[in-house]
Amino acid sequence: MTSVDDSLVELRCAVAIVRRDAVLLLQRDLGDWVLPGGRPRPHESMGSCVRREAREETGLDIQPVGCALVLEVNDPQTHRRIVELVFLADEFDTAAPITGEPGRRPTWVCWDDLKDVVLHPPIAGFLRDLSRGGGKHARYLGNLWRPGAVI
Repeated sequence: MTSVDDSLVELRCAVAIVRRDAVLLLQRDLGDWVLPGGRPRPHESMGSCVRREAREETGLDIQPVGCALVLEVNDPQTHRRIVELVFLADEFDTAAPITGEPGRRPTWVCWDDLKDVVLHPPIAGFLRDLSRGGGKHARYLGNLWRPGAVI
């Protein structure tokens, strides 16, 4: 008989690419929005992971300047436990064309429009704090699981 080890954690690394007036988000074919990011490859550092994922998903060559948020999602139905490190990148190649992967369209979303998007996980307010220059340190957001949320 196989048992589920509830201590197993999926690690994700994402990046908040911000400029004064907007944040770069990916709109998925499902209609929701996510930050660029993904899982680290074997032996890949978290910083290298967000640089690679940003390049693959947006075409931008970014430099993460620090960890902005640490969050977790514990889904009691599927027993998935995800810890996501959200890095901040406020230095990037502004001349690079914005390109995306199939099923994900990178779009600059103005801070005022952020309230109108379905963002997974639901961290829009915390991203807004980053635009004001606050929150450039890691903050633990706790369990952000919500019924019906798609990660």
